[in-house]
Amino acid sequence: MADKRKAVLMMHTDEAQGKLWQTALLTQQFDVLWESNSLNLVQYFEQCDRQNLPDLLIMDMAIKSPNSETLQSSSVCQWLSKNKVATKVVLFNPRQEKIKDIEHSWAIRRGASDVLPRLYSDNLITEVARVTALMGCTLESQPLEKIARTMESKTTTTQTKGREVEIEPEDEQSTVSKRSQTKSNSRSSQNSDEGDVVMYRGVRIRR
Repeated sequence: MADKRKAVLMMHTDEAQGKLWQTALLTQQFDVLWESNSLNLVQYFEQCDRQNLPDLLIMDMAIKSPNSETLQSSSVCQWLSKNKVATKVVLFNPRQEKIKDIEHSWAIRRGASDVLPRLYSDNLITEVARVTALMGCTLESQPLEKIARTMESKTTTTQTKGREVEIEPEDEQSTVSKRSQTKSNSRSSQNSDEGDVVMYRGVRIRR
C-alpha cells in the first residue's frame, strides 16, 4: 500500500507569493490546498475529520480572524495545542526578505514551528527545505533549482528593460528643422517680456 501523500493547507495575502509556494510545494509531491483568507480556520478544523487534517499549515502571519482584530495564527495555534493535533504551523511574512529575531521568537511562543520570509530566487530552495524537514520529507532540489533559474531570468529581463532608453533615429531634415526651431525660440525668448520670467528657489528663470 502506497504511503499517503503529505497535505499542506495555505492561506496567503500576496497572490504571487502564494502561487510560488504552491508551485514549489507541488514539486515535492505534496497535496496542496489554497484556502481563502476569509476562512475561519478554527471552525474549519473543528468540522474536519481528524484523519483529514493537513500535516502542515502555511499562512500569512498578518491574516486576521473573520469579524475580529485577532490574528488567526494565535487562535489556530492555541486550538491545535489544546486538542493535541499534530498539524504543524509555519507562519509567512511576504513583506520581508529576512525575518527579525524578535519576530521569530514571537511566532515560536505562539506555537508556530517556524516563520519564513518572502520567497525569491536566492532563498527558494533553503526555505522550502525548512518546510520539507518539518514534515520529515527529503527535499527534491532539482525542480526547485529550475524554478529559481526561471525567477532569475525574469528578474534580469525586467531590470534590463528598466535601464533601456529608446532613442528614435532622426533624419537629416528633422535635425535641421529642430535646429532652426531652437534658434527661433532663442530669438523669441530674448524679446520676451517679464511675464516669461519665473522665480524658482530664489533664482530668476526664463520660461
